[in-house]
Amino acid sequence: MKIKKFRDLSIIELDKKKEIVIACDSSGAIGNKEKDIVKVPPEIVGYFGAHVALSEIIAYGAYPIAIVNTLSVEMNNTGKKILEGIKKAVKPLKLDMDKIITGSTEENFPVIQTGMGITVIGIKKRNINFLTVSGDIALVIGIPKVGEEVVGSKDILTISELLKLRNLNFIHEILPVGSKGLLYEANEIAKTENLNFILSKNIVLDVYKSAGPATCAIVTLKRNDYEKIKEIIDIPVNLIGEYI
Repeated sequence: MKIKKFRDLSIIELDKKKEIVIACDSSGAIGNKEKDIVKVPPEIVGYFGAHVALSEIIAYGAYPIAIVNTLSVEMNNTGKKILEGIKKAVKPLKLDMDKIITGSTEENFPVIQTGMGITVIGIKKRNINFLTVSGDIALVIGIPKVGEEVVGSKDILTISELLKLRNLNFIHEILPVGSKGLLYEANEIAKTENLNFILSKNIVLDVYKSAGPATCAIVTLKRNDYEKIKEIIDIPVNLIGEYI
């Protein structure tokens, strides 16, 4: 058995056919408790925490088999509300939530600030690879948003849209974008594939802005397939560059 890292993922090679893929996320001071800095309902905290880790698993081509939440809050009632958000994020996958979701809460001490961690474990066939090649373009699906901008937004990446993307055979790589911004993640793809990333001119998006809880993703594909994406995806699609 071999263990390796790929970007933010930990990968355990089980055998010649399958590998386990592990992704995680955490948040602190976001919620509706006394000392929280960003005030949002606990359901939002759970939803976007799960969204980040699920996005990384799905983008890599793996399928979730376990979701572990470590909640630094009491079960009644903040923990229950966070779990409602987690289940909402998982719903498009049509999984048996009672079997795959597990976790823990803080029941020993009163909590005045929200904190949570989440780990998603997935499984992937090792003979399926998604690689960016020279000549591919980079599109951004969704809009980079962070903090309170995320609440109620209709133009950010969802698990449903991500599943659509991953099921398209002309999509090469998908990389969810987080706090380091679009340009950083686009260059990460280039580094992995030993390519150069050329930024387009007149880009309407801020390539340095944090995308918070993976509110958008970079996808790579052949230029000829650009128009196909715009017909399938219901959120904004923007061209940001090319790989050579």
